[in-house]
Amino acid sequence: MSSIPGGVRCCSALVTAMSLPFIGLGAVVDSVRVGALGLPASAVMFVVPVLAAVLLVYRDEGRTAVWALLRRAFDYSAAPHKAWYLAAAGLPVVAAVAAHGIARGFDEADGGVPIALAALPFVVIATWFAATCEELGWTGYATDPLQQRWGPAWTGIALGIYWAVWHLVPLAQVGHEFWWIAGWFAGTVAGRVLIVWLHNVTGHGVLAAILFHAMLNVTAVATPDYDEPIVLIIGGALLTLAATAAACSWRTGRHNHLSLSRP
Repeated sequence: MSSIPGGVRCCSALVTAMSLPFIGLGAVVDSVRVGALGLPASAVMFVVPVLAAVLLVYRDEGRTAVWALLRRAFDYSAAPHKAWYLAAAGLPVVAAVAAHGIARGFDEADGGVPIALAALPFVVIATWFAATCEELGWTGYATDPLQQRWGPAWTGIALGIYWAVWHLVPLAQVGHEFWWIAGWFAGTVAGRVLIVWLHNVTGHGVLAAILFHAMLNVTAVATPDYDEPIVLIIGGALLTLAATAAACSWRTGRHNHLSLSRP
């Protein structure tokens, strides 16, 4: 692979540096629990990717380009086929339901829904906002320049690894064990490959990435036995299978019509 584009390199360095104070906060402030998901104080670093992207876009292109970047969060018209947005929202739900069902079939899970249904709309709003902040950085700013150098599959894998590593300290701060984190890590990298795929098939918009990311977080809150490593391992395997199918579609030339200029 050729070298990382300069803007993306600056963005990754800036994201890493700006995340350190939040990680420090997570070390001294107790975590909270939302449904099945433990959230350390460091989880508020979801604001960092969009802040880094805005700073770099403003430096390089000015205020007008910043507004263009932010508007991409609402680019519903970008997709030639709107059903892709349903796929973006539905894939994480299908993977989570299947993972819990398989674990339950092996008698490794038997819990009920860990959050009141009345609270779910508030969870959706909060996760949507957090996903928007992250995806304006990961997808809106970084993905297309990386695809120009590396292609979609390697972009998904490389960006997915960075995205997963970025979360490791917060996950450790809430006490997750090795196998839980291993399953989550695999699912997160696969999820990023799928986000790149959805980004491409929806006309290089950001909205599909936001939908997929938000629903990953909603299912983390609402999936029974989400603390059980087996649920994360099975979920990670299912998302990896889906990501492999997406990568195969790139290899055969389908859904790989790149138009990579950033508005």
